Amino acid sequence: MDEPGLQYPGEALRSWLRQFAKTPVAEPTLRLLVVLADTVFFASLGREEGEATRVRIAYHAQGLPGLQAVRETVFIGGVRGHRQAWETLPLEPKSSITDFSVEALVKLAPAAHLPRTAVVVGPREGKLRIQGLARRVEYTEFHAEGEEDVFILHAPEPGHLVVSTQGREVFRYEQGAPVPPGRRVALHDLLFHEDSAVRSALMEHCATLVESLPKVQPLMGGNREWYVSNAVHGLIRKMGGLHHGGLIAFLPKQHDLDRFRTRGKYSLPPGQGSLLRERLQRFVQARADLINGAWRAESGRTVSEAEPPEDPELKKAAAEHDDKVTESDFQALVESIGQLTAVDNALVLGPELEVVCAGYQIAIPRSGPPQVFEARTLQGRPGPHYPISQHGSRHRAAAVFANQHSGAIVFVASQDGPVRCLHRPPGKKKVLLWSLLLTED
Repeated sequence: MDEPGLQYPGEALRSWLRQFAKTPVAEPTLRLLVVLADTVFFASLGREEGEATRVRIAYHAQGLPGLQAVRETVFIGGVRGHRQAWETLPLEPKSSITDFSVEALVKLAPAAHLPRTAVVVGPREGKLRIQGLARRVEYTEFHAEGEEDVFILHAPEPGHLVVSTQGREVFRYEQGAPVPPGRRVALHDLLFHEDSAVRSALMEHCATLVESLPKVQPLMGGNREWYVSNAVHGLIRKMGGLHHGGLIAFLPKQHDLDRFRTRGKYSLPPGQGSLLRERLQRFVQARADLINGAWRAESGRTVSEAEPPEDPELKKAAAEHDDKVTESDFQALVESIGQLTAVDNALVLGPELEVVCAGYQIAIPRSGPPQVFEARTLQGRPGPHYPISQHGSRHRAAAVFANQHSGAIVFVASQDGPVRCLHRPPGKKKVLLWSLLLTED
């Protein structure tokens, strides 16, 4: 890697963090990260049983005990509490297994090839050691105590490196150099932030669904809009996590959905297209019953003589069970629908999260895709022209769809690159593009 412009990933990471880190990183930590980055990078070039190794490690200065001490805030039944952020599996400290090296990572990487799972690395007796395996529970909207001391180094493809902390990507390395940060925004901000143009468009698409959802105490379970954004967030995360490439298009209102169904390779049976929103409604209703029921109990609500006495603990247990079951059913359906992005062409969803079809082919006109402009802000202020033609047919198709259907929201993922969102606001002529950062998987 002595050619001009090429850097070893460790040195590139050191320079990058010195220039872009929001808070300074201490030199001893920088030196460790350089070693970690180079080791993960070269391990990604190895193969095990004929398959390329996708390496992911979690580093904490206190190793496995430090990871076990990370806590995040959760609300269950209206009560604020803390839970362990990482589920861990320790490994015995035998040198042949736990020495931190390229060879050891290549051998152990398949054991961590699961969502949010990593090989745990930390110092022991003055050396870096592999100390176990760990799985990060689902990230919440709250900052986890101690998460700032955890670094995730991930090689999604051979020769690639992604570094994340606190669930956010802070560095990406491809083709011998860091990937410029550009103006990439977090997927979470795009879908949940009140100033986001994409979130506003999504709420317009799903206005009837939002109104149909029961109200939930906002600080304890998210407001009604939050649940809709969360459903879309799950679909995009699933598409990005498949590492296959995919395209999801959300149609606005006033569209003939039957036209899309007939042109899609796969569609759900009549009446089944509403399954996603129905499961979301059941889940939010169960969550509202649990949380709002707890609030009624805390407010000292009295029971009239006409009402039969109920065991409060039994009632709470039943509500918690319903909440867990409906959430699990909903998340399983989101995963299944997101899996449809592995089918070639587009997965199309209509207003109110109607699942229309998969395998929808978007015809690209002879004149090529429309002009696309990089969005400078969440609100959608147009920036410079974005060279959409540098990407493959999937990106060009996404631009065509966004341009042809004003108000549509299109998410597209490359097999080995970031996820992007395209949207042409109603009444505007420019197709906008946001390059996105996904929470580390």
